Amino acid sequence: MGIDIYSSKGIIFTVEEFLKIVNGKNKSDVVGACHTFHQGLVDEANANPDSEWRSQLVESYKSLSTLKNTMKISEIREIVASVVTVQGEPSKYGSCYVDDGEFVLELFDLILDACPESKDLPPIQEIEAWGSGRYNGWDVPKGVACVVFDSECCFKKTLSKHGKALEKMLGHCNETEWTEHSC
Repeated sequence: MGIDIYSSKGIIFTVEEFLKIVNGKNKSDVVGACHTFHQGLVDEANANPDSEWRSQLVESYKSLSTLKNTMKISEIREIVASVVTVQGEPSKYGSCYVDDGEFVLELFDLILDACPESKDLPPIQEIEAWGSGRYNGWDVPKGVACVVFDSECCFKKTLSKHGKALEKMLGHCNETEWTEHSC
């Protein structure tokens, strides 16, 4: 029995970088998407009243329900970023993960869909947090939540339509590779 090592690649943005997608043109649509997401969690919790986990999930994302169209864009970005938490600690052999990553991915997909100018962007591949340069490579940010876009959609020999749109919207389209391992 050994450790399996495999590599991955993608275009990485921290959550704060990704949330630059929220702007004056789409602010109200993003607020609506966040409310829809939170209400979906509330509805699931109400349908399963004995599920403490679902109630905790609603509580974790409760701040999304406080978003208002009248808020500054920076406030909206800050509140959305605040619901994303990373567990673990980066170190030589560290391990980190995004709490409820599948729900963060769902939320960010809704935000992306709410932005009309993002129609040419590639899909989000995953939400990830890395903990070790030794295990995950030195080019990935450690201990922070990141949004990973599929780089295959962004590159041909030159930037594709998706890559150009991503670069224009979020500032870069740099592909990063990392490794994963099994225990």
